[in-house]
Amino acid sequence: MDQKTVAKGPLKIDSEDLTQKNLEHDFFQFSTRATDLKNLDQAVHNIGLGIELLEIADDGYQKIENHLDEIKQLVIPQLASNIDVARRPALVAKISLKKKELDQVAESIQFKGKKILDGSLSASRDPDQHFHLMAGVTGSPETRVNLNTGLNIPKISSKTLGLGSGFCSNPKEDFKIVMGLENALGITHRLKQRSFAMRNLLQKTRKSLNIAIENHKAAVSAPDSQMMAKEFLRTINNNCFNQ
Repeated sequence: MDQKTVAKGPLKIDSEDLTQKNLEHDFFQFSTRATDLKNLDQAVHNIGLGIELLEIADDGYQKIENHLDEIKQLVIPQLASNIDVARRPALVAKISLKKKELDQVAESIQFKGKKILDGSLSASRDPDQHFHLMAGVTGSPETRVNLNTGLNIPKISSKTLGLGSGFCSNPKEDFKIVMGLENALGITHRLKQRSFAMRNLLQKTRKSLNIAIENHKAAVSAPDSQMMAKEFLRTINNNCFNQ
């Protein structure tokens, strides 16, 4: 997530504190004739990187949900019957392995070498350390998307999701664990919803920027087109007079 200004650099962000904005904010207050085409291209590129980040995060959410579902399927049979005490250690070992795999997945989810699910994109982080996606051409606050407040991704691990160490100790604790798993699944569901809202915003922004780019190109090429038309008419006139 380093800052770059070249057209194909990593995600362009800064750490300036901003007031939280509504995701439906209008980012387009500029003249297509006066806007530098390079800046427009850069903004479109940045938005593409933002969408790539969301895709990686969504893939991570899905993998974590899969592990939570697997743990749930191991625990639920416990509630329906009194499992043999001798079988409990094997079951606990399986659940512990799934928890470890979940933690490994959370650690492995990265974008451009930066971890995504480690709390660095949490809204509770120091505002001075928030990350902002440059989604416009002016560099003003209205053209920046605060990823921390928009996505609000907390640190994800078996511990932060409430998966304690008391698996399969007794039916009462097993019931609490199932409730904890449901809550963890609720967390990933909300994270997916935020990602979906952010994706819609970025896609709408990119569409508008692409229109601005086409308008800009048309405005730049208009004088040349006009000169060509005049030359074409002059040639026709000359041919008619010669005949």
